Amino acid sequence: MKRWQMILFSLLLLLTNFTPAFAHFSEGTKVRTLLVSREGDTLTVYVRVPAPLVFSDLVGRSQVEQVPLVSPFLRLEQNPDGERYRVDLDAIDSNRSAFENRLRNALVFSQAGLALPVEIIGFTVHASRPAQDIDTAVAAQSALSEAFPNEDPLFGTAVIDYALRLESSDPTGVLQVQSGYAPLIPGPGIAIDNHLVDARITPPVSTTAPGQLEEPARFDGSRLSTFLHFIHQGILHILEGLDHVFLVIALALGVGATRRLIYLVTAFTIGHSVTLIATFLGATPSWPWFIPLVETAIAASVLYAAIAAMVRKSGSVVIFAAIGLLHGLGFSFVLADILGRGAPDLIPALLAFNIGIEFGQLIILAVTLSIVLLLRKTAEPALQPLRLGALSGIAILSAWWVIERLPGLLTSA
Repeated sequence: MKRWQMILFSLLLLLTNFTPAFAHFSEGTKVRTLLVSREGDTLTVYVRVPAPLVFSDLVGRSQVEQVPLVSPFLRLEQNPDGERYRVDLDAIDSNRSAFENRLRNALVFSQAGLALPVEIIGFTVHASRPAQDIDTAVAAQSALSEAFPNEDPLFGTAVIDYALRLESSDPTGVLQVQSGYAPLIPGPGIAIDNHLVDARITPPVSTTAPGQLEEPARFDGSRLSTFLHFIHQGILHILEGLDHVFLVIALALGVGATRRLIYLVTAFTIGHSVTLIATFLGATPSWPWFIPLVETAIAASVLYAAIAAMVRKSGSVVIFAAIGLLHGLGFSFVLADILGRGAPDLIPALLAFNIGIEFGQLIILAVTLSIVLLLRKTAEPALQPLRLGALSGIAILSAWWVIERLPGLLTSA
């Protein structure tokens, strides 16, 4: 193997140390939902939040200082597997004002740089996240009316619903929200997303914000900014997903800037658009082996594309439409994590996310073909070794993904 091939081969192999086995179907995403509604000049914010985020300052201090987590609303229990915390419902019920104060300070709302006065108007605790999203004020009010669980829930799975009344002189203006507590350190494989629903307008508009709201997020009621946000999310996802990037690169290196490339990319686009939409309409199965199967098949599709490009057999339109169906499942479950299937403006979000994916594909194709063109004009002898080196690296890496993901498929079958 020539030197250029060896260099690219080695660099791509190094990426295996940084690539998760299940990049699309995240089982560890924790979602906080905030819905703001308007009743005359009064703003009401309904919040559904994983319990640890309400205690993030205490959890973070415990993690950093390596000391026990201490709160009057949490109790430590011993079990055969070690120690774990539960939410102490009796303590909450006996000291509701102190617990309400913790909820009140968990988020800071502001307009024009000024913090808004906040009043707690109700809360409840769930043992786990309810199946019904709080995508409307009616749904949120119904959730608040539910009684506490019969026993103290585990701290890691408990979810708290609460409602806040905000005093605002501009109830239709831009509303900002930011965490009032220092962040905790998420565990391995855990991601935190925020679903923001602005129900001050009809129909409501929803958007997302990642992380623990260390930086302010906005409710601005703008459908255009929301549409652009999901275009950005689509671009971001395909550019950050190595399997998608490598598939498109392999396709470009195998076919080149030809009419056939347009046909194959179009087939891939139609395929992933179908499953992206179908998944949100509830058309995907819930079998335990389904997710590992799709992840393994996605890795295998990248391996196929790389090998096909190396032997100059690009594959048919039907094959790449089928590959698109697989990758669309990955796209759809990412969007489900960042948006939620109950979003009130789901169709525009789906459309925008899909447009973002297409923009991302075009960026990858443009960069790849531009590099090929540049090499052809300036270093023609190096073009073929570089091409084969890149495809060899992609093939080895995708084969590693297949091997890495197979155990999850076999154990779930």
